[in-house]
Amino acid sequence: MRVLHVIPSVAARTGGPAVTAVELARVAGDHGIESAVYSTNLGFPAQSGNPAEIEPHEVVAGVGDVSVRLFPVQRPYRLAYSRALRRALAQDVEGYDVVHIHSLYLYPQYIAAKEARKQGVPYVVCVHGALDPWLRRHGRVRKWLTDRTWQRRMLHRAAAVHFTLEEEARLAPRVAPQRRTVILPNGVRWQDFQSLPDPSEFRDRFLDGRAGPVVLFLGRLTKKKGLDLLIRSFAIAVRRHSEALLVIAGPDDEKLRLGLEALAEKEGVGDSVVFTGLLLGDDKLRALAAAEVWALASHTEAFTIAVIEALAAGLPVLVSPAVNLAGDLERAAAGTVSETAPETFGGALSDLLDDEVRRSQLGENARQFARAYDWDALAPRIVALYEQAAA
Repeated sequence: MRVLHVIPSVAARTGGPAVTAVELARVAGDHGIESAVYSTNLGFPAQSGNPAEIEPHEVVAGVGDVSVRLFPVQRPYRLAYSRALRRALAQDVEGYDVVHIHSLYLYPQYIAAKEARKQGVPYVVCVHGALDPWLRRHGRVRKWLTDRTWQRRMLHRAAAVHFTLEEEARLAPRVAPQRRTVILPNGVRWQDFQSLPDPSEFRDRFLDGRAGPVVLFLGRLTKKKGLDLLIRSFAIAVRRHSEALLVIAGPDDEKLRLGLEALAEKEGVGDSVVFTGLLLGDDKLRALAAAEVWALASHTEAFTIAVIEALAAGLPVLVSPAVNLAGDLERAAAGTVSETAPETFGGALSDLLDDEVRRSQLGENARQFARAYDWDALAPRIVALYEQAAA
C-alpha cells in the first residue's frame, strides 16, 4: 500500500499539522506502508502572506526519515498556491492507494482532493481543529466562500473525515454527515522526553541566569492561544511568587509580541515575561526541563502536540476548558483545568507553584497519560485507517 500526504508546509513554526503529517508517514512506513509527503516550500504559515522559503533547519523533526518533496509557491501566497504542486499531483496521485489531506481552506487541499477524485483515489481529510466554532467566527466571509466553492464538496466526497478527538468532532458543524468520521489522535515520540538536558544553559542563555520558578508556554503566538489572558493571570500569580518568570516560547507570525509586551508592562510584570522566539530540538527540551508549570489559556485547541510533549516530559500542566483534551486530563489526574478569568486562572497557577508535592504527582500521572499517545502505540490505528480508506 502507498499513502500520499499533502500539506501546505512542513515548517516547524506552522505547528502541529506539519508534525502530524510527517509522523503519520514515518509510522506507516515502519509498518509496511510506503508513504510520501508533498508540500510547498513555504517557511511561514500561508495566512501570514510571507513567501520566504523554508530553511533546512526549520523543518519539523523526522523529515529525514520520510520521502518529502517541496514545491515552490507563487502569488497568492496566502493560499499557498503552487503550479508545480498541481503538476506533480496530476502526474503522481494515481500511483497511490490513499491521499491524506491535512488542514483546510488552502490551495494544496483543493488541488489534492480534485486530483484524487479525478484519478479515482480515495482520500482522507484531517481538519486539524479548523472547524471549531471559535475559529469559524473569524474570517467568516472568506471561509463561507471557500465552503461554497469547493471545500464542502471536498469533505462530502472524502473516504473519511479525520478528527483527533471525539470532542473536536462534536464541536465541528455537520460536515458531510454521510461520510465516515475517524478519531485518530496526534502523538508524541514519548521516549525523547524521558531524559531532559540540564536546564542551566537555557536559564543562562534566555533568562540571564535567573533562578525563579518558570511558567512555560510553548507554541505559536496566535490570538486563539489566549496569551493576553495568560499574562494577566501570571500578573496575579506574581503577587504570591515575586521571583516567578513567564516564558513565552514560539514564533510570532501574527505580530502579537509588541502588544503582549506592552500588556506585560501595564500589568507590572514586564521584567518577568520573557519571549524566546521559536525553540527547536535541544533548546525546546531545555525549556521544558527548566519549567515548573506548563500553561495554556487557549480559546480553542483541538489537539495540541505541545501539550502532549509537556505531559511526556513530566510537567504539571494548567489548561483552559477550551482545550479539547482538558476533560481527559482531569479524569486521569494528569493536569489541572481552570476557567480563564485572570483571577481564576492566576489563582490556579499560584496554587501549583505553591505545592511541590502536587506538581510531582501531576507530573508522574502526566508521563503515564502521554505514553498512550506514543506514535508507535498508535500505529495499529494508523494502519487500520489507511486499510479501511483504501477499501
